[in-house]
Amino acid sequence: FLALLGSSHAFSTCRTLDLEAARRKRIEAVRGQILSKLRLPEPPPDPPPARALPDEVRALYNSTQELLRQRALLRAPEDPEDYYAKELHRFPMETPGDGE
Repeated sequence: FLALLGSSHAFSTCRTLDLEAARRKRIEAVRGQILSKLRLPEPPPDPPPARALPDEVRALYNSTQELLRQRALLRAPEDPEDYYAKELHRFPMETPGDGE
């Protein structure tokens, strides 16, 4: 029986499924859909490599961050009660007698 099963496999007309090829085709299809939505004929070129920030810009950023930290330390802690409403406002949405 096993010999017949093995020989019958040779007569099969079904091709084996290449999952990697199917995956690549799907990726290309999605890439094409994205490009068509963006109305681009081809993907944009890769951006140039990022340059290092100048020392002046880095120093300005660091000093700003330090100033914000100092201000946060000097600020009084927020009172949790300020978060909640002090007054209750009620707005009736139905006129009397509509619920009957």
